[in-house]
Amino acid sequence: MNFVTTIFVLFFLPVLCLGWALRSKPLVYRYFITAAGLFFYAYTGVEYVLLLLTVALLNWGCVRLREHDEWHELPCPHCGDTVKLCVKRGYKRWPLVVCIILHVLLLAFYKYAEPLFLLLNDALNPDSTLHAWLLESGMGDIVLPAGLSFYTFMGLSYSIDAYRNPELPRRSFTEVLAYVSFFPTILAGPIMRSHQFFGQLDARPAEGSDFSEGMSYILSGMFKKVVLATYLSQQLVDPLFASPDDFSSAAILVGIYAYTAQIYCDFSGYTDLAIGIARLMGFRLPANFASPYRSLNLQEFWRRWHITLSQWLRDYLYIPLGGSRRGNRYVNLTLTMVIGGLWHGSGLNFLIWGFFHGIGLVVVHAWHRLKERWSHLSLPRWVRVAAVVGAWALTIHSVALLWVFFRAKTFTDACAVLRGAIAGQAGESYPPAALFIIALVLLLQWVGPWCYNRFAALQARLPWVVQALLFGLLGGAVLSLGPEGVLPFIYFDF
Repeated sequence: MNFVTTIFVLFFLPVLCLGWALRSKPLVYRYFITAAGLFFYAYTGVEYVLLLLTVALLNWGCVRLREHDEWHELPCPHCGDTVKLCVKRGYKRWPLVVCIILHVLLLAFYKYAEPLFLLLNDALNPDSTLHAWLLESGMGDIVLPAGLSFYTFMGLSYSIDAYRNPELPRRSFTEVLAYVSFFPTILAGPIMRSHQFFGQLDARPAEGSDFSEGMSYILSGMFKKVVLATYLSQQLVDPLFASPDDFSSAAILVGIYAYTAQIYCDFSGYTDLAIGIARLMGFRLPANFASPYRSLNLQEFWRRWHITLSQWLRDYLYIPLGGSRRGNRYVNLTLTMVIGGLWHGSGLNFLIWGFFHGIGLVVVHAWHRLKERWSHLSLPRWVRVAAVVGAWALTIHSVALLWVFFRAKTFTDACAVLRGAIAGQAGESYPPAALFIIALVLLLQWVGPWCYNRFAALQARLPWVVQALLFGLLGGAVLSLGPEGVLPFIYFDF
């Protein structure tokens, strides 16, 4: 269910009103939020609701099974008789290990079964029995369920955090299901940690900022997605990546940076919508973007881009691998980014994308350690300014170049785009408005947060009726600027 559709509005308005009416009744509210999440997810495919229930059951059961009481027979200090006493509460590891393995197998099946099927199908003899069985198995028609990657990551964070922190309270199955099925985050994040969600699930009074800031976030997300991302996608990016040979080298270069702007507007736009919708319901979601295209190196970029995924990979993959304390930190970094790339897709292009981001992080870490030896040097101001500008330019160009592998359907398609960009070929040109939008997106990296804060502060001073009217007028204006129909969000595919 796309956030920017009439059907979602018809779903959300009753949920919003009933949700606040039931906030003072915690048990009823938990069931209501769970039911709303299941209904929302069922719209993507009723058959996938069972999968969502399975993930919730796995993580709830994992936490329940991890505890066991250790009993010992000890003499009673009063009567001397032998009695059986619970000495301490122990924590078993095997439920967590099984839970992680099952989640990995689940993700691997839905993400890699179809590519593996196609690979075997091409390699086998068409007349063989195995080839016939594969065709009848239906494995080539497996579709990745919407949001699977995100709600499995959220479920795993609950199980792992409960194992790491035994003092955390155990949650009921309804609470765990409400957490993984929370509809503002289930399809494409942000990846909310369990303690962040459960801490807000309890009754809390509405705040005046919930309404004004929630609407501001929604308007920001609508503008990024409906106007900027959709225009770039339809007018340049999609046609270019579908047939790069039809475009001039200049158009391909502009198209590469157009996709760099598009994916930011699309994904950060979705995040703004999710944050705004949750905020209207009284939940504060974690930030997922912090002007990533103003970064001076790839390490800073990943601290600003898809923040919740970066933190998840750091806490549950990079650090358990050894981080910077055990083993080779550079190998751990590269391996983490490679796995992050393969999480996005099974193609060689995603492997390349993750690998070179990992290599880039290794270079940045090595450079930081090298700079420590030169920290005593005092450089002229112009040298420092030139170094900052050069670092920014190198980072934005590197990110844009690697986005080609992320956007292309295959590694071969990515190479065709890059080859066309440097071949000096003639062909279709780019729409001049694309340059303006790319420049606007880069400008927003510096002034966007300030504009949002100013708008939200000014809006908060208005009566709530006026705020609602203003929201309706501006929302209608944004929709009128966009094309007929809104494309699905990019990260719904992951």
